[in-house]
Amino acid sequence: METPLARVTVTRQLPIDVRDRQIIVTLDGKPLDTLLFGDRVTREIEPGHHWIRANNTLVWKTLEFTANPGDHISFVTANRAGFGTFGLLAMLGVGPLYLVFQRTVRP
Repeated sequence: METPLARVTVTRQLPIDVRDRQIIVTLDGKPLDTLLFGDRVTREIEPGHHWIRANNTLVWKTLEFTANPGDHISFVTANRAGFGTFGLLAMLGVGPLYLVFQRTVRP
């Protein structure tokens, strides 16, 4: 009998997201997906220890997790504005975006 797989989902749908710039997600060093606002990706994974990384080409965040057989592990991500973002955007046409990336608890 085979061990059931686990699943991992990354969602980019938080209301604080400024809806600009892509977020690139990798799982265990391999590409998972490139998310724009509103996107969601789900993949089946082998149970065990994993690491997942998100970056918006300016900020990188890495999280580690352990998936048990049958688990569904969820993460949310977003690009959010920080202090001075909109001022720089008005003056220079670009501004820093900060990355939100965290594990969520499924109901």
